[in-house]
Amino acid sequence: MTRGLWVLCLATCAQAQTGYLTYPTGVAPSGVTAADLNSDGNPDVVVANTGSNSLTILLNNGAGGFAALPPLILGQANSALATLAPITIAAGDLNGDHKIDLVVSGTTSFPTSQTAGLAVLLGNGDGTFQPPQPVSGCSQSTGIQVADLNGDGIPDLAVTCLTGGGLVPTGAYAAILTGNGDGTFAQGPGFDLGFTPWAVLTIGDFNGDGKPDVAIAVGQGLTVLLNDGKANFQGSSTAGEPWNFAPGIAASDFNGDGVLDLAVAGQSLASLTGPLPSPDGGIVAVLLGNGDGTFQTGSSLATIGFGQLAAMDLNGDGHIDLAEGLPALVFFAGRGDGTFESGYPFGGSGSTGYFALADFTGSGVLGFAGANDLAAPSAVQIAGNAVILPRAVWPSLTVANVSGAGFGLGPLAPGSIATAFGSNLATLSSTATGPPPLSLGGATISVTDLAGTADAADLFYVSPGQLNYLIPADSAPGLATVSIMANGNVTATGQIEIVSVAPAIFTVNSDYLVAATVVKVSQNGDQTFETIYQTGQNGNITALPIDLGAETDTVYLSLYGTGIRNLASLSAVSATIGRTFSAPVTYAGPEGNFEGLDQVNLQLPRTIASPTAYSTVLEITVDGQPSNQVTLLIQ
Repeated sequence: MTRGLWVLCLATCAQAQTGYLTYPTGVAPSGVTAADLNSDGNPDVVVANTGSNSLTILLNNGAGGFAALPPLILGQANSALATLAPITIAAGDLNGDHKIDLVVSGTTSFPTSQTAGLAVLLGNGDGTFQPPQPVSGCSQSTGIQVADLNGDGIPDLAVTCLTGGGLVPTGAYAAILTGNGDGTFAQGPGFDLGFTPWAVLTIGDFNGDGKPDVAIAVGQGLTVLLNDGKANFQGSSTAGEPWNFAPGIAASDFNGDGVLDLAVAGQSLASLTGPLPSPDGGIVAVLLGNGDGTFQTGSSLATIGFGQLAAMDLNGDGHIDLAEGLPALVFFAGRGDGTFESGYPFGGSGSTGYFALADFTGSGVLGFAGANDLAAPSAVQIAGNAVILPRAVWPSLTVANVSGAGFGLGPLAPGSIATAFGSNLATLSSTATGPPPLSLGGATISVTDLAGTADAADLFYVSPGQLNYLIPADSAPGLATVSIMANGNVTATGQIEIVSVAPAIFTVNSDYLVAATVVKVSQNGDQTFETIYQTGQNGNITALPIDLGAETDTVYLSLYGTGIRNLASLSAVSATIGRTFSAPVTYAGPEGNFEGLDQVNLQLPRTIASPTAYSTVLEITVDGQPSNQVTLLIQ
């Protein structure tokens, strides 16, 4: 976002909703979309609830706050939609009445000729919808796009579908469904995609003839369907691509040559080989367009996990960026030459891998909506929640300001530890040996808040590529500017959003293992202090299981973070383990020994104990603001 646009926004956006918002959804939320459902000019949010056969609709009040409508159930008993587990959602005016309609794609538990993996919901223009109608042609759909593919001015559907019975697909195909103009669709051509665990598609003009084409990522391959403008497609496929399961694909011009390129997010084949295969190893592969519907290998990004992908200029510098839904929404700044900076996660964003981007506050700045699936695999399914950051700060190539705990993007709190990443930020490296000073190694940082007050920040560490600093404790809420100087010269400036509380938890390794200690209290009051990780000879840190001991023992976990100390009250702090189990919080506030460091003490519930060690996630919420998710090893 350019400085000029930020300045214009200050007057109009000061009252806009900031910080994370959460809203209940149905069971196992997945796909998310944003569209103006009630014709008031503001993008609203729809979430597909895979586990409860429903949609959650959240109407935007124009400032980034939302009101939930009653859940929209997709199908009644004995209907074709009763078994539909919705996965993704597309929005558009399907019947020409200038009201937004929805198309829901999903899978059926027992696909037959009577069941449907697609449903159309015609909009009433007020956020409500007419009863869903099944669409034939696909019993298990993994993705859907809306576009006029045959040039008649009526939206059509391009759909990827799985074949095979139950939950074990034997292959996939692409279906083109041509619109009749009334919200119904006729069966068009289909294209066999071969054996693949998944398929996902995007639409763009890949050969420069002005006609919309379709690109589909499948397991270890790419299929491109070139359109003659009348929905007659000629397909070509490539094999040997560096991904396996691929749930994300996006098209844009990444290198500025005027030709559409592709980015595919999936499971990395390289991560599945070698002595230590990692099924969570992901890749974002960039394929540069040749302008004739073919592509050449470009750059790639290694990720932990893989999910939905979006491509657009998010930080306003004229280059296309990428956003991927992983355990958190991750932002990759584009350099404009087809390559991208390393990713930074938004610490409090959703965990399902699905998201939607939109200008929720009318500020010209995009925010996002994601979702959390709160049910553990072995637990009774419960409702999840939607997580919305109405206005996000997308960093530039020059500098990224993140929380010092977890290195996550998103709002930062006064008195919290922050980190700036960039290049040539300082001329040398230096570490504070006592109380953090205002100048270190010739470097200084100034934070100018929304009220126009500029305060110098205490510095913990400086180097050319990284500075650790303290957000001034009296910084006013709202957009603030961070200015970094070395020997009196400004080396970088960036934006941050200040909110009163922005909880973030420190981690100790790439598996997001929580920085914490354990105290076990026996029935007679004896205390035993334990560590939850060990360091090997190679320096790698690995988790040690937390043993909850005897039934009469009480076990406390002390975790360390930042951005917590300004909490309203202890009752405003909650902690969940495994997205299901609640852990009582006995203390939350300053750690007391180190500037900016906070501490949260939890009593671990005995219900999480297991005969065998298992890894699980931990998240805290403070004053309604979610933290980054961290991991524990429990026994």
